[in-house]
Amino acid sequence: MCARAAARGPEIATTAFLRADRGGRVFLDPTRAGGATLVAAYSPRARPGLPVSFPLAWDDLDAVSPSDFTVTTAARLLGDTDPWRSLRPPAAALPEVLVEEGRAIPVPRVQAMHEGKRRKRARERP
Repeated sequence: MCARAAARGPEIATTAFLRADRGGRVFLDPTRAGGATLVAAYSPRARPGLPVSFPLAWDDLDAVSPSDFTVTTAARLLGDTDPWRSLRPPAAALPEVLVEEGRAIPVPRVQAMHEGKRRKRARERP
């Protein structure tokens, strides 16, 4: 999905693993699938104040700060509601053509590793 999103908006997004190759674009990390760790909603962060990830509507972003959502405030803010229920889109199946396209995309981390080694060798040559 990351590679497809980057292909549809190459002026704003990239899957370039090496920071020097991103050109100021948003990095979409396709290696965050499979065995990688993802942070779930309401997960505490290892930061001062113990903030938690918290779902918000786009319209609410300007009125809040990450420090508003902590391990001590999240339960009270939620009350008896589940913001994810109203914010998330309905489930949808991926068309088979997208699944096949995804299987054909090389793993970016492997590409970056080889490119990094190539650049290092080029720098070390006299």
